[in-house]
Order: sequence, then structure tokens, then C-alpha cells
Amino acid sequence: MPKYDVILRGGRVLDSVNAAFYEADVAVKDGFICEIAAGLPADASQVFDACGKLVTPGLIDMHTHLGFELHTKTIQADDYCPAAGVTSAVDMGSAGAYIFPWYREQAIKKAAVRLFSFINIASLGTIAIHTPYYVKNYGKYIDEADTIRTIAENREYIRGIKVFMAGTMTGKWALPALRAARRVADATGVPIAVHISDSPPALPPILELLQKGDIVTHCFTAHGQKIVDASGKLLPEVLAARQRGVRFDIGHGAGSFAFSSARAALAQGFLPDSISTDLYYANVDGPVYDLPTTLNKLLNLGMPLERVLQTATLAPAQNIRRPDLGVLAVGNPADIAVLELQEGTFAFTDVAKETLTGKQKLCCDLTLCQGNIIYQRGAL
Repeated sequence: MPKYDVILRGGRVLDSVNAAFYEADVAVKDGFICEIAAGLPADASQVFDACGKLVTPGLIDMHTHLGFELHTKTIQADDYCPAAGVTSAVDMGSAGAYIFPWYREQAIKKAAVRLFSFINIASLGTIAIHTPYYVKNYGKYIDEADTIRTIAENREYIRGIKVFMAGTMTGKWALPALRAARRVADATGVPIAVHISDSPPALPPILELLQKGDIVTHCFTAHGQKIVDASGKLLPEVLAARQRGVRFDIGHGAGSFAFSSARAALAQGFLPDSISTDLYYANVDGPVYDLPTTLNKLLNLGMPLERVLQTATLAPAQNIRRPDLGVLAVGNPADIAVLELQEGTFAFTDVAKETLTGKQKLCCDLTLCQGNIIYQRGAL
């Protein structure tokens, strides 16, 4: 019997904690990483040559809407995650307390990849989102006690609370909903993620209610709640929030990532803590496509490769408080991506249809989740 189930030989292994690479083989047995060292014997049921490739923890997409009907259409996690090197994804607020049991049974438990949830503070989740009824009645569906109960009963899957902050989406309910989420978060010990885009309210009073470990998603939006002022300077409230441990996530989406906002923030040394897609039917055919494409945009805007990969491995694992994910270490689950860094001329587009021409592109060659090969480029 072979010593290992899978061995990845000779790759550049990502040390996601220190944002650095080293050359080694990675061996997998019974769904876990069992050895990481140079020169391991090729004594495995499956041996893959990773020379010249990047061997990283399985990518974690911090903001998605997968397996749930959003804006009348559904996209499934297993149709998009494996080929992107994504082994874990977080549904960001599609389900509220009313709907979560269905989402757990019909989406989370049926996916080959790991699915987690930030439960919507409004118990109806995103049903009827963007309709006049939703805007008018969002806050009427907040049931703090029921949300606390749902979180307590589903700790394995629910890793936080999602709140929409845009007045165009939730009308007068934005700040009251965030205050309710604050009470639920304090009672349950999970973080809050806030969607920012259109004002009102303004961004500063939103940030005032956020604490260490809470997350601002769509942080490079160009809409009214953007993190920079009219001159492109970072708001002092944004810097203060980061100083006290609030985390900033990309959440690209169909309308929430602009190169202009990204350039302004990066020029001031303000890098995102996590890079995510906000993947759903309206952006999966562009401009988002998948997580590597979103990573490539930040890479070609000047973020170092190691930091870019850290934002899609270690950082989201920290956000969802799963220290066994996002790090390649002996004893951790064998959630692994093998990526190729291609050189050439590539075009990337933001939500404003601005095109960025870049010279590097990450592509996925192989994806393992819990030791199972769920994607191999070129394989049927």
C-alpha cells in the first residue's frame, strides 16, 4: 500500500503566515497534510509534478452568493469553486434565520467545497432584495432572539452576521439594523460584515459601530460610502477603524470594485485584508468571473504576489475563525490549490468598464479539498 494518497512534488509552497515561498513536497494522507519537506519519496497513489508552480492553501472566497437564488437566478458552488482553486466560500447574507435551515441542508451539506455563512440580520435574507417592499420593510424582519438561536444551533456553519448599509437597499433601516447586529454579535461572539455602497448613511457613523474583527466589504467601491474623500485621500475614520482591528474586504461584485478607488487606497499603503468576489449570476460572466481573476486585478495594480495570496488564504481563514484553514501545515486539512503564474499581456475590467492591462495572471492547475482531487486542469 502506498505511503501517501497524494504527493505534490517540487512546488513553491506558500507560507501564508509570513507571506513567503519555499520549495518543498507536500504529502497527503486520509484527508490531511501529513508531511511537508524536500525530497519526499514518490510513494503515493497519485503523484503530481508541481515544479515551477505555486502550492498554496485552498483559496477561500470571503464573499459569495452560491447555491441560493439571488436576483431570480442561482449559481452552484461546485460549478465555479473547484476550477478556481477555491476550497471554501462564505455566503454573505443570502440567508437569514427563516431560511438558513433550508440553505444548510440544500447548499452547504451538498457541496464538495466547504460553505460557510454570514447570516443576514434580517430574517428574510435576500429574498425580494432591491424591490420597494424590501427597502421599506427590511428592518421589520429583524428578530434578534431568533437570529441568536439560529447562530447557536449552527456554529459549525454560521461564522458571522451580514448587514446591508446602503440606503438604496434598506431605506431607513441601515443604522438600526447595524445596531441590532451589534447586539447579536456581542451576544454570540461572531463578527459583523457590513455592505457599503450607496449613501445615506455616510460611512463614518457605520464605522463607529464596528469593532475588532468586524469586516467592511466592498471596500474599493466608488459609490457614496467609499473609503476615500473627493480628493482621493483616505478618510480618517477609515484609518482609525483599521487601527482598532476592523478588516477591509474587496467584495468585487457587479458594481462594487473600481480601479480608481483601488489605486487611491493602494497609493496610500492601504491594502485590503481579504480579496473576494461577491460571486453571483450577474457577474460570473464578467467582470468578476472567479476569485483568481479578482486576485489578478490587485496583483497587476501592484500588490506583491505573496500578499495577494495571503488575502485569499490566511486572512479569510482568520475572518471566519478557522485557523486550520488558510495555512499549509502538518495536521491541517488537505485543502490545497496548485496555481500557475503566467506571464504575458492580459486585460482586466472593473465595474466601471475601465480596462487594466497587466503582465501576470494566476491560473489554477489542481484543487484538493479534504484530500480529494476536485479539479485538475485538462482532465475530464
